[in-house]
Amino acid sequence: MPTRMEFEVQGMAELANRMNQSNTLVKITLNEGLRNIGRLFVPHKGGGPLAAEPPKRTGKLRRSTIFQIVGGTTDQRLEIRQGARSKGGAFYGFFVREGTQPHEIVSRRAKALRFIIAGKVIFARRVHHPGTRPNPYHKRVMARLQDRVQQVVNQMGSKVTAYLSGR
Repeated sequence: MPTRMEFEVQGMAELANRMNQSNTLVKITLNEGLRNIGRLFVPHKGGGPLAAEPPKRTGKLRRSTIFQIVGGTTDQRLEIRQGARSKGGAFYGFFVREGTQPHEIVSRRAKALRFIIAGKVIFARRVHHPGTRPNPYHKRVMARLQDRVQQVVNQMGSKVTAYLSGR
């Protein structure tokens, strides 16, 4: 389940309306702006402020951090993804960001569950997991970069306004 983050910037709706009524140059400006915003968060795959914030136990979440522009020329949007998966196939970035509830793991088919902890093999029929606290690192990064995102949006607006006014 993806985590959806939104924050407010001024002038984006008006900019979008003008872009929808204009030509290719304006759409290119939107694309460039979205890419510039993406590079603020993830300058290269596995790098940047958003990749630096998750816990670093294995580094998989960090290395899987990317951004991409999706949609067509009239409905482009920026998506930042962290595609790291557990061995069972779950996208575990969600569990890091949102935390987990306490739960119990019970061996049903096998006689015991097998773990290796600190080099020792341990067998157990039940494991009580106390849950984990949420780590909203993505919100901290968004708050830290909001002014810079606003600067990019303002630059996009200035460029489009200049174009639409014939300058």
